[in-house]
Amino acid sequence: MKLQTEFIEKQQARLTIEVEPEKFADAKRKAARKISRQVNIRGFRKGKAPYRLVAQHVGEAAIYEEALEDLGDTVYKWALEETDAEPFSGGTLEDFSEEPVPTFVFTIPLKPEVDLKNYEDIRLDFEAPTVTEEALDQALQELRQEAIKVVDDSVPVTALGNRVRLRVESEFVDGEERDENEEEDEEDDDYDESVPYIPKKGDVYMHSENSVVILDPDNEPFLDGFVENMLDVELGSDVEFELTVPDDGEDDIISNRRVYFLVTVEHIEAIEVPELDDDFARETCRRLGEPEMDLAGLRQTLRENMQRSELDEAESEYSSKVLDAICESAEVKYPDMMLELEIDGMVEKLQGNLQQQGIKLADYMRLTNTSPEGLRESFREQGAASLHRMLVKYHLIELRGIKVSDDDVDLSLDYTIEGLGGGKLREMFNAETMRESMYFTLLNDKINKHLVAMGRGEDADEAVARYLAQTRQDTKELKAKNERRKQYQEEDEQAEQAALDAAEQDSGADA
Repeated sequence: MKLQTEFIEKQQARLTIEVEPEKFADAKRKAARKISRQVNIRGFRKGKAPYRLVAQHVGEAAIYEEALEDLGDTVYKWALEETDAEPFSGGTLEDFSEEPVPTFVFTIPLKPEVDLKNYEDIRLDFEAPTVTEEALDQALQELRQEAIKVVDDSVPVTALGNRVRLRVESEFVDGEERDENEEEDEEDDDYDESVPYIPKKGDVYMHSENSVVILDPDNEPFLDGFVENMLDVELGSDVEFELTVPDDGEDDIISNRRVYFLVTVEHIEAIEVPELDDDFARETCRRLGEPEMDLAGLRQTLRENMQRSELDEAESEYSSKVLDAICESAEVKYPDMMLELEIDGMVEKLQGNLQQQGIKLADYMRLTNTSPEGLRESFREQGAASLHRMLVKYHLIELRGIKVSDDDVDLSLDYTIEGLGGGKLREMFNAETMRESMYFTLLNDKINKHLVAMGRGEDADEAVARYLAQTRQDTKELKAKNERRKQYQEEDEQAEQAALDAAEQDSGADA
């Protein structure tokens, strides 16, 4: 056999294989025998009828097709072993001609090719985030809210300091009247998103079924004056009032507009909010499993944790920008089949999302006046960008030799288990599916560390080593935190029991 390989457009190869005429003749004879075992030909046992009678019985075309399929498989496998082309998936028989010699022509999609150009030269500015005092104060207030104790959960009338659950409806009561026949601007073909929408009279300002707020005039939940209007209101009652949107520069579009509120009080609690002092800090530390410390120590620990969290988020965004820059200059070639598979996945994801909402894909296409072809076409540009990015990313992983070991997975599992409180979770997390999920999470983390280091001109291997070392340290700290939390719980239970015992003794003495 003779093979000719031609690399053609769209990341494909054309394999042209010439076969000796004797091979094709032999293939037809074998095909005739195979067919004769499957049909009844009078006067002959199955598999024994001569070629001529088999051809008369089933037709020459049937023998020809069977021979073509069997010999084609053999020829294709031989060609793959002989060619330099690297197929992405199975090929397609595009043509066959018997004259002047039997010749097969296959088209095969090739593995994608990625050229990252001078990706190692890419540098982007990086500014490490800082934790502001305002953000730190807000974080402390959130911890304070978590430490609130309910004194009475069946209060009949609202008062300052109560925590209430409200149903809130509101709308603008001034401004241009809305035409009852007017359609939403967003549905208008001439709608311009760059032009801000000015709410009209009757438009919703906000709506909430379950707003939980503390009646504190220093921390108004919606608009100034809201808390004042919610005082001395009976449980289950509705209260109506109007407020003015302040002219504070936050939203000039609605500044000084009047808003009507209809609020239903659904639940009232009397609560005890702890003071931000050293006692609060120690109680918070015990609740979180931290070593006991004063308010200054808690504030510093909180600052460090927030700084770490914001740095992680900033580096994640930065790594994405570095990857964007690499993608922009990279040259990527892939067969059309890969893009079609990517679109398949996007359609399946859409279908899954619709099913969760109780909507069938066919109904969605009918409502949006979209054909199956049109739906796929709407995903094409996004799918191409996603595929380009994915191929660049995984080629970068290959170039940089980024790997994830079993020890890496074990370390990450330890960290995850301790983060969930420890305990007997190892067996569940050692399931193959969980380990596989952790593997890809770690692979993504490692490539992100490489991208951050590359963009900043730093040593990527050292960055990954620091990341793994930090994970080990974090795991130890989480384990210690879980042990402290357990110890604190035991101490609290012992103290509670001692108080009960003391109360019983006092009661007995009085008797």
